[in-house]
Amino acid sequence: MNTPNRPVPERLGLLAGPLPEPGAVPAAAASPYDTVQPVREGFIDRDGVKIWYAVWGDSGPWVAFAPPFQIVHSQMLKGAVPYLSRHFRVVTTDGRGNGRSDRPMGQGAYSFDHFYADFVAVLDALGVERVALVGISAAALTVLRLAAEQPQRVTHVVTAGGFADSLPDGEARAQRLKLEGELLSSDWPAYVDWFMGTIFNEPHSTKPYEDGVHYAWATSAEWLSWCRNAWLGNDVRELARRVSCPTLVIHGDDDRRVPYAKGQEIHALVPGSKMLTVAGGGHVTAARDPVLFNRTLRAFIAGAPRQRTWVRAMKRPRRALFISSPIGLGHVQRDLAIARELRKLQPDLAIDWFTVDPAGRYLEREGERLHPITQRLANESRHFEQVAGEHDLSAFFALRTMDEIMSHNFMTFVDLMEAEHYDIVIGDEAWDVDYHYHENPELKRQPYVFLTDFVGCLPMEEGNEREAALCADRNADDIEHVARYPYLRDAAIFVGNREDVTERPFGPGLPGIRDWTDRNFCYCGYCLPFDPAALADTERLRERHGYRSDEKIAIAAVGGTATGGHLLHNIAAAFPRMKRELPELRLILVTGPRLSTDAFEPQPGLEVRPYVHNLYEHLACCDLALVQGGLSTTMELVATRRPFLSFPLQRHFEQCVHVRQRLANYAADRSMDYAATLDPAQLARRALAAMHEPVRYRPVETDGAARAALRIAQVLENRGWAR
Repeated sequence: MNTPNRPVPERLGLLAGPLPEPGAVPAAAASPYDTVQPVREGFIDRDGVKIWYAVWGDSGPWVAFAPPFQIVHSQMLKGAVPYLSRHFRVVTTDGRGNGRSDRPMGQGAYSFDHFYADFVAVLDALGVERVALVGISAAALTVLRLAAEQPQRVTHVVTAGGFADSLPDGEARAQRLKLEGELLSSDWPAYVDWFMGTIFNEPHSTKPYEDGVHYAWATSAEWLSWCRNAWLGNDVRELARRVSCPTLVIHGDDDRRVPYAKGQEIHALVPGSKMLTVAGGGHVTAARDPVLFNRTLRAFIAGAPRQRTWVRAMKRPRRALFISSPIGLGHVQRDLAIARELRKLQPDLAIDWFTVDPAGRYLEREGERLHPITQRLANESRHFEQVAGEHDLSAFFALRTMDEIMSHNFMTFVDLMEAEHYDIVIGDEAWDVDYHYHENPELKRQPYVFLTDFVGCLPMEEGNEREAALCADRNADDIEHVARYPYLRDAAIFVGNREDVTERPFGPGLPGIRDWTDRNFCYCGYCLPFDPAALADTERLRERHGYRSDEKIAIAAVGGTATGGHLLHNIAAAFPRMKRELPELRLILVTGPRLSTDAFEPQPGLEVRPYVHNLYEHLACCDLALVQGGLSTTMELVATRRPFLSFPLQRHFEQCVHVRQRLANYAADRSMDYAATLDPAQLARRALAAMHEPVRYRPVETDGAARAALRIAQVLENRGWAR
């Protein structure tokens, strides 16, 4: 345990954002994980103290996590439990003093014996007879004791960042403990900041640090002092010598909370134990390196029996896995265009798709094969909708808070890669796979191609130092990943042209985004899902889709997510004024598959459709389009030379910066402030004016999908790595 340095006072406020009142259970704790629901949850009562527990997963061996030091609660396991519950029945519980469990008053309510008895009582209440135990940090004391006292019950023991005794070993350590106690009692925010900075000392750990701060603020200095005093002064070393089940010790050699020597001591004490050293690792492997933690636990405890078929190499068909971002429908439409071009070059290549609704539904309608394992994927679109406001979405913070989903979906991807053979993986903005591949490069088993239509997260709020610092940190992490493992991406393709990339820097002291993209990507031009020439006959298109020649057609669409609902309602409110000025006007509101059509009041000339397959055909023959600021829809309108207005989501750096720059390059930036839609009269006037404004867009290239497919085919044929 290190001497607490006096933290920078601004750090906690800069990185953690608004904090709840001490002792308040965060909203997230009411539903601990975004990607899985418990099959059973409840409370056990020990002498009037209620202890919350949950069971995740309904088959496989039992695995139970003992609660650690109560500065955190069980949500700390969000990167581990959702995946492990696919293979085990996982028990989690919040220790008294934090989370959903009670916070009794007084030092007498907190002791190691109480913590131990609470955990055993949960296992007893669940009827768990044979169980693998996991003890993180102080919880190692609990699991070592239980394995020694009830050997018939425990199948495996895993400790991570643990110790077998919490006794002060020498004057220096006693002094450090004293200083920590003084900081805890005198300055709670400073203590939380110091503690989380200590346990998450690995570079680019701002997200687990912030999470930890919020977990800590579900308790208070008073409760935590009682908990801390109860964990101190315990010694289970003699019990550890009696542990007879298979035992694994995981410990980071840069753990600044519990020295690496403490993990080595457990390894020496437990007969026949194994040890995994995380070189350069800090204190909480489960949170900072969840992929390593999950795979290690599954391999060690074994889980449900795996079933697989091994196919001899020369009998394996040629297969590609195409990962398509499910946020909206634009990605999957361009990806399908690339896939079709790739099939022309590689006719024997079978393609499986790895995505979820609404992209998955679109692909199935197009006759494509969605791999069955995708039923296990968490939905990114739903997450983005949950963090959106009224036409307001901080894309950066939406991505940042998607860490649980990314871990869960990457683990699903790894399960697939271990079970089946693919000759190539193609990831269109597959941020989960790309990030965790770079964090775990040994897992790459086949050529991998990465595609994106923007590079660099950008802060959107003037003067928001926290957002600027976190954006720069995320960008720096990506830059360092690519520099350290340039071979991991066999090709990186930017869906666009050089001038579409902003010249802004990634952040203070970081390179310019365009210069860096030049060095690390190739440009394929924009990828249209259609040939504009095939849609040039607007009269024929109108006839095919039921639009009369004597009416004016306006289409309002917001893509495949529900974040555009407010915009559609505002457009519907402006429509009566537009209709009075232009009686032949007909408005088609396309709500997308995730918005209810019942929310819109019927009115003459207004038609509400939940979904329009290949909407670009309808947009190609409309007289006006009113859309969000997404790249795909706006570029389709540019390619078909249709009048439009776009309304970028506020604080959405991609729509407000990257997309607008690209549209400006095509002389087609028709962006409007969402505030203009709040006045129906103003919106009606601007929309009618836009309908009659001349279109002078630059032509959109039509070979982008073919160029991307050619680069992918070159990787598949092993024609070199050069970008």
